[in-house]
Amino acid sequence: MKIKSLFLPLLLLSNAALALPEHIILFRHAEKAKGPNPELLETGQQRAHHLATLFSELPISHLFSTDYKRTQQTIAPLANTHNLSVQSYDPSDLKAFAEQLMKLEGNIVVAGHSNTTPELVNLLSAQQVSITENEFNKVFVVSFADKSQAHVLTLSSDIKGK
Repeated sequence: MKIKSLFLPLLLLSNAALALPEHIILFRHAEKAKGPNPELLETGQQRAHHLATLFSELPISHLFSTDYKRTQQTIAPLANTHNLSVQSYDPSDLKAFAEQLMKLEGNIVVAGHSNTTPELVNLLSAQQVSITENEFNKVFVVSFADKSQAHVLTLSSDIKGK
């Protein structure tokens, strides 16, 4: 009887260690104005609302953004759609942030930058992706359906007619 009572907690711990996110969705902030901490342009606001529409039916468990206005404004419509708060992360320590993400479950969304988003995708999946300074439409979905390997799907958040 004592062996069984010790076995169950060990089994639960091993299952928790195997827990992974279902998907981590990463994108760069939308189109921004000039300046050190700029807000989104009208086009950027449209893209932010479009992203919220694209992912409106997906159950999302966590939202993350850097502390910059442009990333916060990009993810805000999605936060409103899902009634979730946005957690901040430090873009200067992406390795620690990637480790934090891998301990979460569900579908996670991360708003980042042209330099941090590809690096974070690489840390999560060991796959190289890129974003140029003028690209705002790429959305990367890192999937963990196959627990032994992450898969990356690149989508577009292009707005019809633009």
